Amino acid sequence: MTERPVSLKSIFTGTSIRFSSPWFILAIVLMASVAAPVNQFKVPPVMPLLMDAFDLGLNRAGLLMSVFSITGLVLALPAGFIYQKIGHRAIFTVALLCMIVGSAIGALSSHAAPMLLSRVIEGMGFCLVTMAAPPIIGMLFHGAGRGKAMGIWVVYVPLGQMITFGIAPLITLQWGWRGVWWWACAYTLVAGLLFRLFVKPVSAARGAHVPSGTRLTKKEAARVLRNRDLWLLSLLFLCFNFVFIGFRTWMPTFLYQARNISPRYGSWLMALMSVFIIASSLFAGWVCDRVPSRRTISLVPMALFAVLFPLTYYLSPGMLIPWLILLGLACSFVPTAVFVTAAEMIRDERLGGMTIAVIQLGQNAGMLLGPSVLGWLAAEMGGWQVAFWALAPVSALGAVAVWLSKVR
Repeated sequence: MTERPVSLKSIFTGTSIRFSSPWFILAIVLMASVAAPVNQFKVPPVMPLLMDAFDLGLNRAGLLMSVFSITGLVLALPAGFIYQKIGHRAIFTVALLCMIVGSAIGALSSHAAPMLLSRVIEGMGFCLVTMAAPPIIGMLFHGAGRGKAMGIWVVYVPLGQMITFGIAPLITLQWGWRGVWWWACAYTLVAGLLFRLFVKPVSAARGAHVPSGTRLTKKEAARVLRNRDLWLLSLLFLCFNFVFIGFRTWMPTFLYQARNISPRYGSWLMALMSVFIIASSLFAGWVCDRVPSRRTISLVPMALFAVLFPLTYYLSPGMLIPWLILLGLACSFVPTAVFVTAAEMIRDERLGGMTIAVIQLGQNAGMLLGPSVLGWLAAEMGGWQVAFWALAPVSALGAVAVWLSKVR
């Protein structure tokens, strides 16, 4: 039977909503996923304001980004079992609720402790979003279309960053940093309502057969956890998130402290970088569908980062924009290749959550370590020059990890 496209009439009359294409579901999933980086990256544009408001130095201020990942790091593997039991729709709902509650707590905080607690709660939401989305896309798209679909979905991080870096300075002018927190809370609420309204279980939407009463056994989970290539993929993603999130977190503050560039302009430079990350993400998906070697797609950018990131310290103001454009064009290939490769490793739908959980361990460890280590190096170990040079060996380690793997 041909499925009817969704219509406003079906929404208001309460009839069953059907989708004519998985691309519509992908669009809603993308919109809901964007809430995660919107909440994560509301800190960097207003970092100097937060440092003043909560009396934080560079080392402690880095915790505002790092603790975001603690929950994800702790819950990644347990969340893999939870996903198998309750499914992507419930996981997404819990994720969005965590970010709504966390953002509200942060907006009401007058001391550092409740603000840090709010970031932990929001981090749980980020963890669960990343857990649920890739298996949905893997089930909706097959063959040549999977790389393109994954390339579209992975723009959720740079898209959320671009929106936040672009709009946060404007909100701050009118309502201060708390206004940014309330705006993030409102966006997440709207995205959650749309997700609940339009997205139903993928297996039901696509007519897939999922055996009833089958659960992920410990033996099957152990088989996933013994996969050497999956752990090397996770190590690659740890290194990527270390350098990428660390760089994005501190770049506006570095420009303010070392180059006397206003936080507002620094934030807009990061938004500009996000535009090119988004553009190259779509191209990266196309490349993944056509280039047989996933290792090459990841190895080349990581080797490039080992050279480019340390040189950031020596840039003149006139070189900033072309430099950030170059980095933006290179940044999207690694996450696209990682998630496409992970989706290809999922031979059984029940193993999807656990496979992504291993990838998330690396992602959250990188997001936890990157901002904290760079902030500590800048404050205690020689300043920004040392901090940027530290990104070189981490990038090289990521390149070695993917080179050692046997993924295609």
